[in-house]
Amino acid sequence: MPKNRKDRDEYHNNLNLAPVREPTALHLFTAGVKHKFDPSVPISHRTHSHIALVTAFKGRAVTSKTRAAGRRVNEETIVGWSTFLALIKAHKKLQKGWPISKVVLYTTSQLIVKNLMSTNSKPLGSQLSIAVSLAFDAIATDFPEVDIEVRGFNKSWATSPPYSSEESGLLQPLAHRAYYSAETART
Repeated sequence: MPKNRKDRDEYHNNLNLAPVREPTALHLFTAGVKHKFDPSVPISHRTHSHIALVTAFKGRAVTSKTRAAGRRVNEETIVGWSTFLALIKAHKKLQKGWPISKVVLYTTSQLIVKNLMSTNSKPLGSQLSIAVSLAFDAIATDFPEVDIEVRGFNKSWATSPPYSSEESGLLQPLAHRAYYSAETART
């Protein structure tokens, strides 16, 4: 993702059109929200951090899921769980025979996803990292004709109010939906 503001705006405009321009691609938009942990709040009122996934195909939302990620989790765990959920969803769609030529995963941290999917070195006890790399590997070996791409985005782009409806086929309203569902989830 570009560093300067002008290039980043152009990048996000192109990103917004991706579901319309790539009709045979499965777009998996992941979002994670880390809720503040406050030990003074009674346990029954504490909330987990949440992950959300919106799946888009042919320019429209197909599914939307929100899950708890844990109470005391770091950014890597949130990105890892949302990536794992997205890859499982992609594998299921491919198994069902959907006409998919590319799986595009959107995340706030491409570096974390890159480290999680690397099969070179896995620290002992890193089950999430192993699970994510195995999920990437399962798609690559079971469906070698399908490309997998990871694209980054700026969180402020996704959290700003949508300037068009979800029916427009653009990505930004779906990104907003994912973040809103993760932000408002309470478990």
